[in-house]
Amino acid sequence: MAEKEVAAEKPLIRDIDGGDDDLEQMSIESLCVSCEKSGTTRLLLTRIPHFKEVIIASFSCPHCNYENKEIQSAGEIQEKGCVWTLDVKSLEDLGRQVVKSDSAGLRIPELDFEIPSRSQPGIFTTVEGLIQRTVDGLNQQQVARRLIDAALADSIDVFIGKLKNLLSGTEHFQLVR
Repeated sequence: MAEKEVAAEKPLIRDIDGGDDDLEQMSIESLCVSCEKSGTTRLLLTRIPHFKEVIIASFSCPHCNYENKEIQSAGEIQEKGCVWTLDVKSLEDLGRQVVKSDSAGLRIPELDFEIPSRSQPGIFTTVEGLIQRTVDGLNQQQVARRLIDAALADSIDVFIGKLKNLLSGTEHFQLVR
């Protein structure tokens, strides 16, 4: 009976802090979208300080090694947001952690590049991870694109090269969210 009382005292959504090793995650058997076999989805309800309440979801398939990680809002979306600008000047800055919600847009003005809000799921990653994810996404259909429109594929290759240059850490740029 005492164990139930202790569990009842803990809120469902708790703050993440360095000293709390007792955050409760849920594991659910799920269908893999890649190989259609059984994988595992892990869910964690939490509150990220200076951000909001979120559901952190992670899927992994032991059969085909497909993985997917995303962050979903667990609360209401605010009417007004904040604009954050990060000046990326070094490799160290590329390693900065970023929480991008599904309702947040992202821009790199130096490349005239924008990821519109609500076009991607939320993600917890690094600046480098955001850029690499974009490179991977653009590369996905390049072979088919080259067969349909070689000029478009060539211009996308040029843009991918510009993104990869940012990953070298030698070019300064701004990440605006």
